[in-house]
Amino acid sequence: MSKFLLRVVLISFSLFVFGNAAAALTENKDYILIKNQPANHENNQGKIEVIEFFSYGCSYCYKLEPEIVSWLAEQPSNVTFKRVAIPRKGKWFAYAKFFYALGMISPTEQTRIMPLIYKAIHEQKLNLEDENELLDWAESENVDRHLLEQFYQSDDVEQQVSQALDLAKSYELQYVPTIIVNNKYQIVLDSTNNYAGTKEKLKELIELAAAND
Repeated sequence: MSKFLLRVVLISFSLFVFGNAAAALTENKDYILIKNQPANHENNQGKIEVIEFFSYGCSYCYKLEPEIVSWLAEQPSNVTFKRVAIPRKGKWFAYAKFFYALGMISPTEQTRIMPLIYKAIHEQKLNLEDENELLDWAESENVDRHLLEQFYQSDDVEQQVSQALDLAKSYELQYVPTIIVNNKYQIVLDSTNNYAGTKEKLKELIELAAAND
């Protein structure tokens, strides 16, 4: 096969794959096109960005988490993933501060604590919105309390919470969880059957973004 014919075949195959992904998704049913896209100040080095807005205190976020974890196990190399913790309706400020404080200790610690705090709040029914209760619980899970308190009370964490709220406002966020793909597409999440199928929908939307953006 000549190099020219090989290129034609490869291009045709790519169009077939991405075309099928696009055809499988329906605008306003599977995703919403964000018409007033906020300026993205981060340099993703040409990669597709997936953002999840969430809170530890959100029961729906907790139910969505297995789909997120399953997708992360197969996360493509051309895709970045970012969690954005936000307070909602005057609640969950402590949870947002805790998330960003953990991130300042290390992203690994942030990841390690995620399933533990979801379990504590939504299965063990612990009320960790009180700052002291939250810090005591974290210490019981082997988080460095001295470092945690230092970062938790820092201006840097307050700034991160403020920036998260500004980002949510720029997307005109209505609820959590919310997943944004490449600053342009918002997945329509269906909480029926604990968000089953979200992983597949996310993969297809990433393919759509790769083909069209």
